[in-house]
Amino acid sequence: MIHGNSIQSEAVIQMNNFLPTSDQQKQRIQLSKELIPGGSTNSLLPPAGIEFLADYGEGAYVYDIDGRRYLDFMLGAGPLVLGHAHPRIVETISKQAARGTQFFGLADRALALAERIVKTVPSAEMVRYASSGSEATFHSLRLARAVTGRRKFIKFDGAWHGHHDLAVWSMELSPTQIPKGYPISEGIQSGVADDIIVLPYNDAASFKAMMAEHPNEFAAVICEPMQRTLTPLPGFLETLRDECDRWGTVLIFDEVVSGFRLAPGGAQEKYGVTPDLTALGKALGGGMPLAAIVGKRSLMEHLDPNSAPETYSFHCGTHNGHPIGIECAHTTLDIMVGEGGIEQISQLGTYAREKMEKLFKDLGVTAQITGEGPIFHFYFTDEPVHNHSVVRRSNIALSDAMHRKVYEGGIYKNFSKAYLSTAHTKDHVDELADALGRAYKEVAGR
Repeated sequence: MIHGNSIQSEAVIQMNNFLPTSDQQKQRIQLSKELIPGGSTNSLLPPAGIEFLADYGEGAYVYDIDGRRYLDFMLGAGPLVLGHAHPRIVETISKQAARGTQFFGLADRALALAERIVKTVPSAEMVRYASSGSEATFHSLRLARAVTGRRKFIKFDGAWHGHHDLAVWSMELSPTQIPKGYPISEGIQSGVADDIIVLPYNDAASFKAMMAEHPNEFAAVICEPMQRTLTPLPGFLETLRDECDRWGTVLIFDEVVSGFRLAPGGAQEKYGVTPDLTALGKALGGGMPLAAIVGKRSLMEHLDPNSAPETYSFHCGTHNGHPIGIECAHTTLDIMVGEGGIEQISQLGTYAREKMEKLFKDLGVTAQITGEGPIFHFYFTDEPVHNHSVVRRSNIALSDAMHRKVYEGGIYKNFSKAYLSTAHTKDHVDELADALGRAYKEVAGR
C-alpha cells in the first residue's frame, strides 16, 4: 500500500467530537470576506456558516486553525492524488528548491518529463507545458482554430473546461437551452456566443446531426471523456472520433481530471479512443501547479513560429515548465504509474461505489452511483445518469443538505464528487458512508 504522511497530533486523534468554531477563527473568516471576494480564493464558495481556514494537511486530512481535523475528499480539487504532504513530494520540493525555482528556458528535467508523457499518453507526440488546466484547454482551442482556420467549436452540457471566455458556458447546473450555451459570467468577449454549440453528453445521434448540419464549420470538439463522474456510453467517444475525422475537426480531450488517474494514459487509454489534442493538469503535478497540452505532431508544430508562421498559435507563460512542478510530476508518475498507485486508488474507488450502493439500498432510497477509478458520487433519481439534464432533474436539494451535514461533522468534500488518494483507506470510505447515512436520516427525517 502507498500512503501519504500519517503523523498526527495525539490531541487531535483523541477528539471525540467536532468542536465548534473558535471566536478567533470566526473573526478571521469575517476578515476574509472583507479582503478576498467571497471569502474564497476561487469561485467555489464554502457553505455559509460552516467555513473554515485551512492551516495544514497530512495524508488524508486537512486541519483548520483551531486544530480541527477534516477527512478530505476534496484533495485540493483533485491534484493531491498522493494526499497531503506526501513525504516524497516534500523531499522533492525541498531538493529542487535548493537547485533553483525558476529558469524560464527549457530544462533537461522538463525534457525528460516530456519523454515520459509521450511514452505514456496515447495522443502525445509532442508536449507543451502550462501552469493550469484552464490554460491548457484555452490554448488547445486556440491551436485548433489556428490550424483549421475555423472559429466554431462544440462542448458538452455540464462539462468544466476552466475559467476562460471559451469555457464558462453551460457548466454543471447551468440552465442550458441546448444547443445554445448559457454563460455563467458577465464580461465575456463579444462573439463567443456565436462560435459555441452545446450538446448533451453521451448523445451520439445529436452530435452526428450537428456535425452534418454545419459541415466543415467546427474547428474543435472539446470533451471530458469521463465528464466529472459521468462515464461515456459505449460508442459515444468512438462517434466523436469518427465524425471529427469525417469533417476535419480537431478532437480535444480535457483530461485535466482523468489524466494519470483512471489509467497511466488517462481516459483515452481506458476507453480506447485517441484524441488529436489532450489537456492535462491536476494529478500531473502531484499538488503543484503544472499542466500540459499534448497531441499530434502535425498540430503541435503550429506552436512553433518557425515551423508554421502562417498558422502560428502563440503560447507563452512565465511559469510554464516550472522546475518544482516538473520534479513533483516525476515523483508522482514514479508512484502512480511505476509503483501501482493508479491500481490502488482504482480498487479503492470500486470499494467506495459498492459501499455507496449498499448504503442507499439499506436506507431504502433509490440512488444512482456514478464515477470510475478513484472518483465517485451519487444522485437521487430513478433515471440512469448519462448527462446533466438528468443531473438537474435529480434531488439535488437533498444531496446538498446531506453534504452540508457531513461538512459540519468534519468531512471536507465537494458537493458533486469525491476524490480518493493513495493516502485513503477503506476505513476512510466507511467513515464517509456512515456520515452520509446519519445525514440522510437526519435530513429526510427517517
